[in-house]
Amino acid sequence: MPPDVPPHLRGMWVPPGGAEPPPLLPAQPPAPSRGGGAVRALVAVCLLVGALVVGGKVVGDRNWTLPWKGDTPSAAPIAPIAPSPPLDFAAVSAIINPTLVNIDVVVGPLEMRGAGTGIVLSSNGQILTCHHVVKGAIEIQVTDVGNGLIYDATVVGYDSTHDVAVLQLVNAVDLATARVGDSSKVRFGDEVLASGNARGAGGTPTSVAGKVTDVDATIVARSQADYSRKYLNGLIEVEATVVPGQSGGSLANSAGEVIGLITAASMTPDPDATPTVEPTPQAAPEPGQGYAVPIKDAMAIADQIRSGQRSDTVHIGPTATLGVVVSDSKSPKFMGAQVEIAVFDSPAYAAGLDTGDVITAIDGKPVDSSTALRAEISARSPDDVVVLDVTDKAGGHRVVRVTLAGGPPN
Repeated sequence: MPPDVPPHLRGMWVPPGGAEPPPLLPAQPPAPSRGGGAVRALVAVCLLVGALVVGGKVVGDRNWTLPWKGDTPSAAPIAPIAPSPPLDFAAVSAIINPTLVNIDVVVGPLEMRGAGTGIVLSSNGQILTCHHVVKGAIEIQVTDVGNGLIYDATVVGYDSTHDVAVLQLVNAVDLATARVGDSSKVRFGDEVLASGNARGAGGTPTSVAGKVTDVDATIVARSQADYSRKYLNGLIEVEATVVPGQSGGSLANSAGEVIGLITAASMTPDPDATPTVEPTPQAAPEPGQGYAVPIKDAMAIADQIRSGQRSDTVHIGPTATLGVVVSDSKSPKFMGAQVEIAVFDSPAYAAGLDTGDVITAIDGKPVDSSTALRAEISARSPDDVVVLDVTDKAGGHRVVRVTLAGGPPN
């Protein structure tokens, strides 16, 4: 990390001039639940310096915000289940930490920097992490905590819908691998440990203990990088102060087994604290809620990526790019993806696409929104040739053939 970036901003999207993203709305404290699956209308953030933050403090890679609606009581009472054995903080940390990696990324085109965490799946360097940790990355460098070595990394594939990605380290051998547990056995009240590259500081991961407060949480997240929103559901919720940089890290049980992939967090800061200043012991935030993708779900996606099986949500290999910034069509006459910018020297620029043009179809398939266009491009590979139906500002129609280029993960 460059020395001019303040520690508390490492890995977050920082606008030109170093301004911090606007402070998040304070979240109401959640009532304990036993897996009711209610939507959290929190303000939460993806933690790239690593996870999602819910409730007012940025805890994430690129920042996501979530609104908080609170829990809906379950229709039928749930019989109490004995929680797992007490957690030995030091012993579990000693098991988990050597199986983590610290991830540093450079995000184009402005070359902003971010940091997150990953979990070692194989001795030859396959890494499980969150999609938002590597989204838009043009350069990925990974430090293995177990051996201290630094590796370049490539993206094997990702599922942006469920916030899961798999990386491959270059020339990695004999890495310590994580012990994968059974997330279906996680219960309300279980003691767990969240570990990761807190605030992008590198070195030994930071661990924080907490108790499970939900096993089927749903959150809606807004990216402060591009203001997109997405729902994440079926998450494990933990009462623990997860912080930026821990996205992609391990949520472990008392046996040192990984039972979740950290993806988001909710924190309630002191109302008098200045958002740009690290909290002091006298003004420390109350414990928040961390959120993790159950490892069973994350591994199902990871195994699909590792086997090279594409789907509507899983992208394999290098990402294709058209080279446009688009929005939904503003014309009352037709729907489509309206070009705001055709990036210089991109396929779109070479094909003559211009501001105000509306892409209405790709390879004969109607495109009714900017989201639909992005999904179609994401399903393709660099060097694929696509045929676009384009309507210009005057209402004229033309057909354009474009060869897609390679780009960073979407």
